[in-house]
Amino acid sequence: MNKINRMYILSFLFTLHIALSAYVNSTFLIKFISEKYVGILYTLASVVTLLLLTKSVNILKHFGNRKFVLTSLLVNMISLVGMITSSNSYIIAMSFIAFTTTNTLVIFSIDIFIEHFGDAKTVGKTRGLYLMITNLAWMLCPLATAFLMTREGGYISIYIISFIATVIMTIGLVFSVRKFEDKSYIKAPFIETYKYLKQNHHMLAITMINFILHFFFALMVVYMPIYLYEYMKFGWDQIGVIFTIMLAPFVIFNLPIGILIDKYHMQKRTLLYIGIITMSVSTFIISYVTSTSIALWAFILFMTRTGACITETTGEIYFFTHTTEENASLLSIYRDMLPIAYIIAPLVGILIFMFLPLKFLFAILGVIVLSGLYYIPHLKHNHENSIPSTNQ
Repeated sequence: MNKINRMYILSFLFTLHIALSAYVNSTFLIKFISEKYVGILYTLASVVTLLLLTKSVNILKHFGNRKFVLTSLLVNMISLVGMITSSNSYIIAMSFIAFTTTNTLVIFSIDIFIEHFGDAKTVGKTRGLYLMITNLAWMLCPLATAFLMTREGGYISIYIISFIATVIMTIGLVFSVRKFEDKSYIKAPFIETYKYLKQNHHMLAITMINFILHFFFALMVVYMPIYLYEYMKFGWDQIGVIFTIMLAPFVIFNLPIGILIDKYHMQKRTLLYIGIITMSVSTFIISYVTSTSIALWAFILFMTRTGACITETTGEIYFFTHTTEENASLLSIYRDMLPIAYIIAPLVGILIFMFLPLKFLFAILGVIVLSGLYYIPHLKHNHENSIPSTNQ
């Protein structure tokens, strides 16, 4: 088995461990803290993540990607032990912050491995397949999570399985990248990278679209489970079915989008228009749905993720068509959008709660997502590919 295929399998395992707990973390945390403060905990975790990503190039230059990812995995496992064994709210909070932070750091490192082992001529296929495989884990987990949540010790069982998946992934990674040789990572101060983005509007535009996408994910992951469980009164067995259908687009459309771009030269800008409009309209509608029909909720949430899938896949392909693995500073900024979104989105959620019921959060989110249309015209056409360097 070649190394890129090994990375796909290991990425699947690690995503499995994230996805199992992603939609129950918020309901797990409200056992220890008030639901209005759950967002603050997500924000703190994102601040720590952002600080570490900012220093990621220095870390990579000194320790290499292999040591960096293995250290992150070790901390991740220790944090899961804390969440499994402790009932102390402070330990739970610190463990959750470490768990969330290292999840992002490991994904950052995997990006470098995928870029290193992949073929530069088929970025669309490589990224599309990678996203399809990891999102398969996301789609498989809601039913498994729902099953575990209806059994005694549901939360603990989920975190134990996540721990086991992380151990297996770590062992596999040790053998898969033991001869990995780091390239010379470009060290560019944040200010220089920021200036580069301002001068190269297309890279700033795709970075902002990535932020809007993660802002959408952040509010959805934190508040949709609470809304369905606490307000719409769905059981976890019903939520599991809804979320499984909701996440199906990420498995169905990832690879076809990559092939459309690589083989048929589909315009990335056109795909982004379709994705953002679909995501915006379907999210806006959520605020006005009063039905408790599982089929209706599954369909609406399926459409939100159809738009998100098109946007994510196209955005990833665009970004990695215009950068290289050595340019870790630019990759770091791009991946910074996830923790930044998780810093800002929960605070926006808290602000909304001060004036409006929870259901209107989704209408406001739909409007925010629509702002992504502003950035699409700044992107280059498919044939205008170039590899940037921030040290110019």
